[in-house]
Amino acid sequence: MSLAVNPSPDPAPVPSAQDVVRLWPLSRRRPAGERVVSLLVALDGPAALRYPLGSRNQRLLAVHQALFRRPIEAQVTCPSCGSDNEFALPVQAVAELPQAEADAVAHLWVEGVELPFRLPVLADLTPAGGSPSADSLHALACDTCLAPRIPHLDPDDLDRLADAWDALDPAGSLRVDLSCAGCGREIAADADPADFVARDLDLLVDELMREVDVIAGSYGWSEEAILVMPAPRRRRYVELIVEGRSPARRAAAVR
Repeated sequence: MSLAVNPSPDPAPVPSAQDVVRLWPLSRRRPAGERVVSLLVALDGPAALRYPLGSRNQRLLAVHQALFRRPIEAQVTCPSCGSDNEFALPVQAVAELPQAEADAVAHLWVEGVELPFRLPVLADLTPAGGSPSADSLHALACDTCLAPRIPHLDPDDLDRLADAWDALDPAGSLRVDLSCAGCGREIAADADPADFVARDLDLLVDELMREVDVIAGSYGWSEEAILVMPAPRRRRYVELIVEGRSPARRAAAVR
């Protein structure tokens, strides 16, 4: 399968509250990587499936920053002492990383033969939508190899190929170096933005749907009418209802 890389997605409008509730996949049984791909396809169209991982990551972080306007907090457990270490994803640094070039190709010498491998895109990684597991890396190498025949690839070959892909797409693999707060050991934390963006979108959708439930139950307004309100106005209505000061609540008290 031949797929062109589209590393520079045109910035789409930031999703509104209504968009988030409508477009974000609600089933939390689906992997985070699969859910964020569904969101990007809904926002950017089928072209999103041609994004390499770096473009996916940069697009997700941009959407998160526009919606939340705060750092993305992450956590890693120290393998030595078991302490939980919190850190913020380097969003600005990731945004400034160079994007993969169109038609980027990695070249790997295997058994004296130079093999070309195109950069994987989200269509190759669907439904997982994220970095391939060790078991699927060989299948991904076969799918992206541009040579007519592929010799046997051992684990070392696959590691070298993964490194070559990382060099072509710097934002595709995020690693944060930090010192453990418990024992001081140096930790290299691999961070997939999909996990943290999915977590925060789940919390946002829960909050929005609670607001809809409260306001609709008191005023009878539709979900659409409630979600198009500015967030401060929507939250003030919830406060009035909780305080027992909404017209519907007062009418009920009189009866």
